[in-house]
Order: sequence, then structure tokens, then C-alpha cells
Amino acid sequence: MKILSLTNEFEDESFGGAGTAVTGIVHMFDRMGVQQTVIVPRSDWNVPSWDLKGQRIKVLRIPRNSHYFGYLGMIKADVVCQEFPEILRGWDIIHSHAINFTPLTYTLSQGVTPILYSIYSFLRKELGDRLEPELQAQFKIQEELLMRCQRIQLISQSERQYLASRFPEYLNKTEVLPLGVTIPSQRWQEGVRNEFLYVGRLLDYKGIEDLIQAVSIRHKSGQRIHLNIVGKGTDSYEGFLKQLVRSLQLENYVHFHGRIPSSEVWRRMARSTALVIPSRREAYGLVALEGMAIGTPIISSNADGLAELVPNACALTFEAGNVRKLSQALASVQDNPSLQKSLSIKGRQNALSFEWSRLAPRYLALLERVTE
Repeated sequence: MKILSLTNEFEDESFGGAGTAVTGIVHMFDRMGVQQTVIVPRSDWNVPSWDLKGQRIKVLRIPRNSHYFGYLGMIKADVVCQEFPEILRGWDIIHSHAINFTPLTYTLSQGVTPILYSIYSFLRKELGDRLEPELQAQFKIQEELLMRCQRIQLISQSERQYLASRFPEYLNKTEVLPLGVTIPSQRWQEGVRNEFLYVGRLLDYKGIEDLIQAVSIRHKSGQRIHLNIVGKGTDSYEGFLKQLVRSLQLENYVHFHGRIPSSEVWRRMARSTALVIPSRREAYGLVALEGMAIGTPIISSNADGLAELVPNACALTFEAGNVRKLSQALASVQDNPSLQKSLSIKGRQNALSFEWSRLAPRYLALLERVTE
């Protein structure tokens, strides 16, 4: 089987959960003996380049510039096909992970090669159906891809419920398959009392404001805890969050670290009292799965896909958006070493069931159904 994977993020060119997921899927297929070619942009390259990865993975890295990408960030299919004619034929499946590659997907498929679309978030849902013309255009591109692909992979039942409410006609070609995790070598260290961690993009729906307010409540009660925030957002939103920290007089306790390598993220997880995922909405929550794989105690909202991935039995959960409940969860974990250890053990057991090798048979079955 030969697969062409079209993705906006892969390995080093990765900005969040989608990049981690695509990297895991591609390497899982490689271990299963599937031949793959991956096309991915690179922000820091000026010329395209072919690379070999794993056993059977060819990677075409294309500079993320105006020569290859045009309006709405869409790849210029005519330019890519002219410069790299070897991609024009020979595929059993075209696996789309991002709408940036939709023009190329249609050009290469020609209505003959089946398209598998793995969707990590519905843009209209994630961005609140905003009315800006460029966003509306992206929404329509994604929804046309839903219509024209042969198979849709969703990552949680909550996303399937959204699809059912908006596009029930596509349910018969939809499968829910969770994303997996590669188990890091790091392990959680007991005994860290007041170092809490947030990892993820800095976006308003991620609940970071709620988390900062919850820390403030704990400080007003005399409980001094530290919060490390790892991730990037727009300059304006980061500025807003930092101003909130200053207004609450938390500059010595809440620290922003920007984007850091995955290996350093895992080390921070291992050295934290708990990893906090305070999202007000969330399609999945891969960072929670990574934290559990390390054994880090998890404090998580019950938003959408998080509730499926992080059950009450292996994490301390709270109602999404409820700042006071989040504050109480911080206090409960900080002062209770036995609870920390229990959450660590149960969370890691939960994460092991999502290891890529355990999910591999289900993904292989999906590929076989796509080619039927």
C-alpha cells in the first residue's frame, strides 16, 4: 500500500497536537510496512528538499512562502505538480491532514484515488463561526473536503456529535479513531509541592484566564503556588494574559516560557505537581494524554473530547469554565501526596491503552476500508 500524506505539520514543523498526531500516525504506518510520502511546509527553509525517514517514509519539505502557497495559505497545486511530477501518480490513498493542501488533494485524486480526511478540529466550531470573509472561505473549503473525501476520521465522539448536528449525511463514511501517544522515557517525580504546569497554544477558549484566576484565589487564601505556562499565542493575547498576571500581583508566581522543544516539555511535566488542562472546549486533548503517559497527575476540565480521554477515575476533573472548582482542584492536589500518587498510577494506566502500537490494528483496518 502506498499513501501520500498531506499535512501542515510533521516532526520539527509542529505547532501543537495536530503535528504530534500526524507524526505518530506516519511512524505507526511505517512500522506496519506501509510505504508513505509526506509533503509538509517548512517555515525555516528557502528551497525544497527530499528526505528519508524511518524505513519507508519519503518527506518532501516545501518552503512556506508565496512561491508555493497562495490565498488563505492554500498550496499552489500547479506549481508543486510541475516541479515535482513524481507525485502525480501511484497512490492507493491520499491522506489529507490539513485544508492547506485541498487544491493539491483534488488535483492528484482526479476523482479516482480515494481521499482519507483526518480532521483534528472543525474550524467553524473551533473559531466560533466568525464572519470574517477569509475565515468563512476556510470553513467552506473544509466542508467541501468533507463532502468530496471517501472517508472521514474523527478523533472523539464529541466531534462526531457535532458532525451529526451539522452534516448528518456524512455519518455513513465517518469513523471515530482516537489519537495515540508515544510513551516518553521521562517519569513523574514525586514530592514537587507547588509547581503546576500548563502546556498548549495560548488561545482564549483554552481556559488560561480561568487558570490564572484560580491561582489568584489560592493566593488570596494564603496558599502560594507557582504556575508555568508553556506555549505561544498572538502578541495581543499573550500581552492580555501577562497584564492579567500583573493586575493580580502574580508576577513572581506565574511564568511564561514560550514554545520549547518536546523533550523539555516532558521534563517539565515530570517535575510538576500536576498538569492542568483548563479548556472551555476541546476536540481531544493530546497534551493530557502525554502527561498521563509520563505519570504526571492531571487536573482537567470536562470539556468535549477531554471528558472521553480523561475520565474521573484517573484525573481530578472540574466543570469547564468553573474557576472556583478549578481552584479547589489545585488545592486538593497540592496538599495531598497520596492523591497525587493515585492519579499518577491511574493516569499512566489509561495512557498505555492509547499507545500507537495498540491502536495500529484499528488504523490498518481503516486503510483497508478506504481502498475497498
